[in-house]
Amino acid sequence: MRSPEEDTNDTFEAMVEVKLFATIRKVAGEKGFKTEASNVQEVLEEIYRKYGPEIRSEMAYCTILVNGRNIAHLRGKRTRLKEGDVISFFPPLAGG
Repeated sequence: MRSPEEDTNDTFEAMVEVKLFATIRKVAGEKGFKTEASNVQEVLEEIYRKYGPEIRSEMAYCTILVNGRNIAHLRGKRTRLKEGDVISFFPPLAGG
């Protein structure tokens, strides 16, 4: 059995899969990555750090889905993430 001291020292972080699509993927140079972020805002900050300022314009109006649900219908950038979640970033698409 573990002591209470061992339990308080745990820093377990959930692994979340980040998927990048279209022009966001092109600028990033990869399809995605895994992260231990606990909410959408932390993922965005990690993306900006990881890929530099040039990705900001691609991310400005992107649609963000967590497990297929638009964060606009959840808690926005404060949407919490848990182990096994998939967060996807889609740039705006034009068509006619």
